[in-house]
Amino acid sequence: MYRHRRDDSGGGGAGFLWGGLACCCAGAGCYLLGRSYDESANQLRSARKFCRISDLSMTLSAASSGYIPLVSLSGRVGSDMPIIGEQSGLEAVIVENDVTQIILKKKKEDVKEYVVVKKTEDKDGTEKITVRKKKNDDEQWIRCTEHISSKRKEVPWYLDDGTGRVEVVGARNADGYVLRLANEEFEKQPRTCGCECSIKILGLRRTEWTLPTGTNLNVVGEAVKGDYGEILIKRPRNGGPFHVSRSSIDKIVSNLGSDARWCHFWAVTFATSGALLLGIGGYAMC
Repeated sequence: MYRHRRDDSGGGGAGFLWGGLACCCAGAGCYLLGRSYDESANQLRSARKFCRISDLSMTLSAASSGYIPLVSLSGRVGSDMPIIGEQSGLEAVIVENDVTQIILKKKKEDVKEYVVVKKTEDKDGTEKITVRKKKNDDEQWIRCTEHISSKRKEVPWYLDDGTGRVEVVGARNADGYVLRLANEEFEKQPRTCGCECSIKILGLRRTEWTLPTGTNLNVVGEAVKGDYGEILIKRPRNGGPFHVSRSSIDKIVSNLGSDARWCHFWAVTFATSGALLLGIGGYAMC
């Protein structure tokens, strides 16, 4: 009498174990990402809010250290020597012009030959069969872009709320920094080039991105007095948050909190699934 024995290879159990490990790793990643979102939100909440720049100026003058680690304020963009956009004609403090070439490239495919058999019948009823070879010459074109040039202009600018001014230093590297698309033009330059005419040039796309004067911005960063008594907002020296955004700080904090909650949800989901798969895999390996 033979008794049925469990397969010792454990192939199915190993699959469950690997799947469980993958889910647990994904859960750990989501948890750490959620923690980082929570920390960023807490740092933004800890920023000292100033409703008026004049209040910041008085507080900064009274500070013995000469700086305030983290402040939050808002104002309108201004400059004593603004730039006029070449394409848009808008008055701005930052203007970026990009030129890209729009082209079509012939998709490279192996040329395949096939036989064509054609059967015809003459007037006298004689059948004729014609056999000839034909190449597959169907053309497929892929739309591509190639960067041609970039040009950036920036002048010293500040935020003004009617009670005072602050200068923002290094805004380009701040979180939330986004320029507005001011103008986009397409210049047709149709021509064909390349080996066997494999490239078709459609034209040039010219775009202009600007930070116009009068734009309302919210900033979070370190406040410090400059050499000439001006107030500077820059990235904190201790590595804290540095935001320059059109969105309010409360909205940014709310978005970070929402992202953190979703990350924690998926962390729990992946961890639970991983634990279940590990249990199934361990049972199957026994």
